[in-house]
Amino acid sequence: MCGDVATVVNRQGAWYVEKIETRKGILERTSPVGKRQVLAANIDLVVIVASIASPPLRRGFVDRALASAEWNRLPAALVFNKIDLRETTEAADLTVLEKVYGKQAGYTVVQTSTVTGEGINSFKNLIDGKTVALAGISAAGKTSLIQAIHPDLNLRIGSVNAKTTKGKHTTVSARLIPLGNETFLMDTPGLRAFSVDHIPKEELGYCFTEFEGAGRCRFRNCLHETEPGCAVLEAVENGTIDKERHLSYLKLLHEDNTF
Repeated sequence: MCGDVATVVNRQGAWYVEKIETRKGILERTSPVGKRQVLAANIDLVVIVASIASPPLRRGFVDRALASAEWNRLPAALVFNKIDLRETTEAADLTVLEKVYGKQAGYTVVQTSTVTGEGINSFKNLIDGKTVALAGISAAGKTSLIQAIHPDLNLRIGSVNAKTTKGKHTTVSARLIPLGNETFLMDTPGLRAFSVDHIPKEELGYCFTEFEGAGRCRFRNCLHETEPGCAVLEAVENGTIDKERHLSYLKLLHEDNTF
């Protein structure tokens, strides 16, 4: 696993892994066959990279990745990339994204463009001195961001399929890239799906950070659906919690976790 810390021994000129240390700071998902799949280990921060256009923003993916990070108590941040496309018709509204994920949910949000160079220094500051995993769908711009801060790497960069608007895979396995100054970037393969069925349904609400600020619900086991006296539903109604974020939560709550 990329990021594992291992003890190795040399026997007759060949190196063998003797022990893999206990993992900490892991990012995981539920695989398509229903097993927990670790995507990155021993990281200080996961940065979810999402393009605002080309390919279109998939907020559901962002919410799933954030929920997985929260469940593992892994610090997370967001990079909304390709902001040079913000005037196009398909572009997501950056003002809304800043409000929802920055102000309401409390995450660090960075806006970047590898075309114009906007936000690249902010991205550098975000990852400085840390071991960081980048996660996102194909063609969101993960590899381009790494290339932007370290042009000598000569990494292969993907593109978007014009018919499906989905990214083409270029990173086929996770790789750990040393950038100097105790900074390491883990470039993970683009993901088409991010299931979090490994998170118990009764704990899912704790993975949406803004729910905690809504106050105490009438019932301790409230699932924030239709229950009377639900503080989260009240916050959704008055706009302090984003409706689309709450819908993401409800969708995850009702997903079938049998395989």
